[in-house]
Amino acid sequence: MILHRRLCVWAVTLAIPCFLAGCSHVMVPNGGPPPPNTSPMILTIHDSNAPVGGVTVTSFEATIMDASLIPATGMPVPLVSASERIEFTQLQTNSAYLSTTPVTPGSYAGLTITYANPQYTIFNGTGASLTINGENCATGSECVISNPIVDNVTGTVTFSSPIIVQQNNQTLIEADVNLNNLIQNNFDVDFSKSIAATVSQATNGASTPIVQGIMMSGQVGTVTASSQQFQFTASTGQSFPITADSSTNFEFTAANCTANDFSCIATGQILDLSVNIFGDGKTFEAGEVDFDDDASTQQVNGQIVAMNANPPTSFTMVVHNTIPASTSLPVGSLATVTIGTSPSFVINNGSFVLPSSPVLSFGTTSDVIVGQEVEARVASGTTISNGAFTTDRLALEQTQLQATATNVSATAQPPNPSYALSSSSAVSPLPSLFVDNPLGTVKQIQVLTITQGSTTLTVFQELSPNSMSGITGTTVVATGGFLFNTPAVGSPTIVATVVRGET
Repeated sequence: MILHRRLCVWAVTLAIPCFLAGCSHVMVPNGGPPPPNTSPMILTIHDSNAPVGGVTVTSFEATIMDASLIPATGMPVPLVSASERIEFTQLQTNSAYLSTTPVTPGSYAGLTITYANPQYTIFNGTGASLTINGENCATGSECVISNPIVDNVTGTVTFSSPIIVQQNNQTLIEADVNLNNLIQNNFDVDFSKSIAATVSQATNGASTPIVQGIMMSGQVGTVTASSQQFQFTASTGQSFPITADSSTNFEFTAANCTANDFSCIATGQILDLSVNIFGDGKTFEAGEVDFDDDASTQQVNGQIVAMNANPPTSFTMVVHNTIPASTSLPVGSLATVTIGTSPSFVINNGSFVLPSSPVLSFGTTSDVIVGQEVEARVASGTTISNGAFTTDRLALEQTQLQATATNVSATAQPPNPSYALSSSSAVSPLPSLFVDNPLGTVKQIQVLTITQGSTTLTVFQELSPNSMSGITGTTVVATGGFLFNTPAVGSPTIVATVVRGET
């Protein structure tokens, strides 16, 4: 039940942007000048998830009550001004923005984060029933642990060397929350054992991106065509002023907008964004805008954890977000999804070009398997009731999981460098959600990476070097990508968009 997550903090001499999984707050009002003699700092959070002891954590939520920078001398500096609810398992290969805070130049020794009200959802593949703080979880089942025992609510990390914030620099602190340490062997939660951090500094200035490629899904608010700006409410509840420019890549189709430019954006649309954040901590630029659906639709995103048959007519998913937000299906809850008559199937890959292969398909219920991250649209004319709904469209999203890379091949066939994630790994094996699937054990997942011949390539992070050469047969990696049912090749296949080494 390992979960690993990262927060990032960027510090600049004007304001501090702060990144965190599922949480963001800008402490300096947009458009307002920072206080004099201060520097911006950005804080982000990241997570990765791997199975231990037959338990797979499929969702983990907690409220961040406080994040404070610890100076070498003096009082802590608060980096957030309002509490934020975070879902961590979707941050294994992504980071999330928290806030921008002005900090006084000086020396800073560490970071403290205080949490409240954790809840997690697990798949019990231990072969035995579990009792967690009075809540029973039968073997082979998915269970919501709504009230775990919390031993400590605060996590503190001391930087390997003090951060020296200067008047004209930017500082990024990336906090990494390790859920394998956070969730104890007795299933208590102890935040004091869960945090690490890395620090980066730059002097790029306010008009240069500091953080690039933050992935967001949400809904469009007000659109201002004259300045190519729109307000965007992310699935986390955060609201961002998004700017587009000549470098923004738009992914609309002829079916929804032939112009395929800013003029296609309309109030109420559901979009997926890749966002760059500038050194001023207040400018959020869209690197890519992917159309998802029109207004007046309800989307539910989550991971498939059980199916009624193979191929399924219904399945159970653990909810990771809803757009627009739905109180009927809170994050971490379990939803029963009935696949309607003649549903449509799509892949939300945006500009990422998938390999041309007949086995990499998502077009029928035969392509649906446990472990896939999907977006299920609530069928027109129906509603969510008692945690259940009917879907008329399934969109394949990016599954994220952590395990040891095995069978590494830089010249695999088909001609994409590849590796496998295996249940036989002694350290960080394939999650039990796959291995103990009652509809068919999955003992290996093949991972294909795209390293040449495409405008969009697999991104390698936290490896040495940041390429396939940085992966050996013992490297623990967080893999994010599109999971396909490929029985013709003997196991499911992930086409990786991001491969991240364990921090």
